[in-house]
Amino acid sequence: ARRARVAVVGGGIAGLVAALQCAKVGISVTLFESSDRLGGIVASADLDGRATDVAADGFRVAPGALAELIDELGLQDSVVPARDADTWVAGPYGVAPLPAASILGIPANPFDARVTRIIGARGSWRAYVDRLRPPLTIGAERNLGALVRTRMGSRVLERMVAPLTYGVHGVPPEQVDVDRAARGLNSALTRTGSLSGAVAQQLPDTDAASRPSRATIDGGMSAFVDALAQRLADLEVDVRTGTEAGSLAPAGSGWSVSWNAGDESGDLEVDAVIVATPERPARRLLAPHVGGLDGAPLSPDDVDVVTLVLDDPSLDTRPRGHALYAVPGEAAALAVVHATATWPHAAGDPHVVRVTLPASGEPDAAAIATATAAVRELLGVDAPTVRAAHRARWPRALPSSALSPARDDARRAARTNERLGVVGAWIDGTGLARVAADAKTEAERIRSGLLWHADGEGAST
Repeated sequence: ARRARVAVVGGGIAGLVAALQCAKVGISVTLFESSDRLGGIVASADLDGRATDVAADGFRVAPGALAELIDELGLQDSVVPARDADTWVAGPYGVAPLPAASILGIPANPFDARVTRIIGARGSWRAYVDRLRPPLTIGAERNLGALVRTRMGSRVLERMVAPLTYGVHGVPPEQVDVDRAARGLNSALTRTGSLSGAVAQQLPDTDAASRPSRATIDGGMSAFVDALAQRLADLEVDVRTGTEAGSLAPAGSGWSVSWNAGDESGDLEVDAVIVATPERPARRLLAPHVGGLDGAPLSPDDVDVVTLVLDDPSLDTRPRGHALYAVPGEAAALAVVHATATWPHAAGDPHVVRVTLPASGEPDAAAIATATAAVRELLGVDAPTVRAAHRARWPRALPSSALSPARDDARRAARTNERLGVVGAWIDGTGLARVAADAKTEAERIRSGLLWHADGEGAST
């Protein structure tokens, strides 16, 4: 292990996890991050005198690599569960909460009052036809959009399902794989004979429903990044922020990484490279060496996220739950997340709201004004006082549930070389839990290739 050298390009969560997995067995690791900070989409800003998450602010609670990493970093006592709150949607009917008994926006009961409020009486009756349709193709449709439209009609699809897939991931329902997004739903559809019946059967039991599905770290998710960075420092990882990896070139059995940091530049020869950047820079580095990566990007368009710190007593009651997603084309904002409706919030403290907008070239002041107007419209508050605001542009990636043969092909092509790894949301799906698990698996593949060669000689000098 001490003779092996690995370069990790990218200092987001995927890159940090990959670096840790290599460094913890004694491999010498150099990490390049083009910006001046680590964490990628886990970022905070000082707003109104306190550190505030301005992008990813939590994670899915589940066993796996992320939970193990939180324990390893000694943060298990700092995990803060999310408060239970509704998810709302906005469309031609106004704004309304989704029914609690739903999966991916698909209702278990078409005549639930919340459902009828969103899709109207005619839409509820059309959705009820699902119960009467013959089970000719049950359990075989993987396209979420096609399944919902065929079984329950266009209003359920367009007003209840599409706001979630667009608002959360930037993709239409037609690009979501049912079997990946809701495991077991197709099988339940076969058993029950209807989509609404399948949803009802797949709903969590009372005990599971009472457990929080999301959590954050006390003090914000940047505390997680800080702890991870400190662990890398303890393992003597060479972390170079403000340093861009310009290109990769084969060098013997390994690689040479060209880098530049302001007026300085150089080349670093290593045994293996793990690319952990967003899609566009990853393609630039990989395309000369991996077939099929010189085409169009797979990821949805970037978004602007405006974080607002607001004074408005009417927000104390969490009037629109923890998040509101708009029917595509029905509002200026794609989503409005009331962060302080999800996480613990002391009485009298200001509220934090994040607004996701399509990326634009307008000045920050204009984007903040657009976001504030979206808060008034979608959260139903009259004139909130803006105490602080922050705007940032973030890349998006396809969810792990996406129907994307092109991504599947890219992933297979990129992971055939035991000295070249590729990690990150763009190649395997979104969500911190997913990213951490994928980065751990890929880093283990790379380090195994370095430490256990067929000739038994270990890494090259």
